[in-house]
Amino acid sequence: MARHAWQRWTLAAVSGVLLTLIYPPFEVSAVAWIALTPLILAVDAARPRAAFALGWFTGTIGVLGVTGWWIFHAAYAYFHLGLAGAAAFTVVATQVFVALYFGLFGVLASLVSGWRLRGVLIPSLFVASEYARAHLLTGNPWELLGHAQRSDALVQLCDLTGVFGLSFVLALSATAVAEVGRSRAPAVLAAVTIVLTWTYGEWRLANLAAAEATVPMLLVQGNLPNDERGRPERFVAHLDRYLALSERADSSRPALIVWPENAIGFFPAENPELLGGITALLRRADTALLTGAPRAGDRPGVAAVYNSAYLFTADGVGGVYDKRKLLPFVEQLLLRPADGPFLAGGTPTIFTLAGTRFGVLICYEAIYPELARDEVQRGARVLINLSNDSWFEAGAGPEQHFQLARFRAIENRVSLVRVTNSGISGVIDPAGREIARLPARTPVAQTVTVPIGSGGSFYSRHGDVFALLCVAVSAGVLLFRVLLRWGLNPSGRVTSRTLHLPRGR
Repeated sequence: MARHAWQRWTLAAVSGVLLTLIYPPFEVSAVAWIALTPLILAVDAARPRAAFALGWFTGTIGVLGVTGWWIFHAAYAYFHLGLAGAAAFTVVATQVFVALYFGLFGVLASLVSGWRLRGVLIPSLFVASEYARAHLLTGNPWELLGHAQRSDALVQLCDLTGVFGLSFVLALSATAVAEVGRSRAPAVLAAVTIVLTWTYGEWRLANLAAAEATVPMLLVQGNLPNDERGRPERFVAHLDRYLALSERADSSRPALIVWPENAIGFFPAENPELLGGITALLRRADTALLTGAPRAGDRPGVAAVYNSAYLFTADGVGGVYDKRKLLPFVEQLLLRPADGPFLAGGTPTIFTLAGTRFGVLICYEAIYPELARDEVQRGARVLINLSNDSWFEAGAGPEQHFQLARFRAIENRVSLVRVTNSGISGVIDPAGREIARLPARTPVAQTVTVPIGSGGSFYSRHGDVFALLCVAVSAGVLLFRVLLRWGLNPSGRVTSRTLHLPRGR
């Protein structure tokens, strides 16, 4: 259908607004089923350059609406970049990590305009663009389309396909709505797919194996002010706060006390005299402590550190995990990762405590499916996410982060425990159900009973097979378009378009 330029731009803008509404703080998740429909209509029969611009416009509105406010606040209030610097940082980060990939999708969707299989190709192309966003450069799988889904039944699909399968189902629905005036086939396909997805989810929930065992943990949320966390003169006072909150361990008898990312601001190995209070607590309560703290790096001639998680027992350090995925611009320079102040860890550490094997994800490592899957493959049956979300608490960042972490539990059929400085801290079971949540922005300690998951799922064993299939489909579409452009049919024969015959005599 022919459309004026203003109609296309309006449709693209509407998609951007809808993509804003489906995530926290709004969470109008029903809109996710049609969020891409206006954009699909906008790029239909558009030239590639125009389709890229339209997709970029949608992505820009959507990402600024979802993350722009808390990125700006963090850059201004936490990293002290000033108004202009914070605005520039927000624009660069959202463009590089999100908006450009919506532009890519716009181009890909325009290439299949008028194709008979368009109804199933467009969802595949969208998943391919999301997969690229999740992996290129440092990767940014923050708020993929599938993350907007909240139904306990529908999200069970993730133990087969990961979150990309949900993105496909939602994009398929949006495409079916866009194709209503042309063909009924996409609508039928979408309806059947949704019913099958829901049926599988209900069956999975009813037949999910009961937890093999449970383990009691004490989650401690210190709620330290951000303007104090980096001040060395406050490190001892911060440690004392966490020790005081953890005294509850004497009565609740947890197997593990968990403090958040960088709850200890000093280097434990270089300051053993400051660890006496921790040792006394653990000996008295007969328990162990998992907490975040820095670890000195060994890069020659450069002061470098690891962002680490330490397991302390009454006998000393029982193990250390070094953060593997560093935060762009803050812990790692985007184009010069070797020049940043932080070092990335290598092989993950799988800790064993009271017969339970658990892995650790630090901060936004919880949004990367491959990191969680790697730890589960190595034997982890509980994932513990240590974080400090207080630097982006001006918006819905903490709630978004908590919801993203939820998918790691479903994909791998393990429980996920989150402990943060000021919230959101809590526990998610292997079915993705929230079974505990601590009050936000409050210093609190709470004992929780964490179920031990089986860790066995198709996704944990095989990974993103479904997403890679969508990438292969996209590569096939691009190859087909190249062949057509050069005048070759799919069989490789040269057509009359490539022949320059002499004029008749």
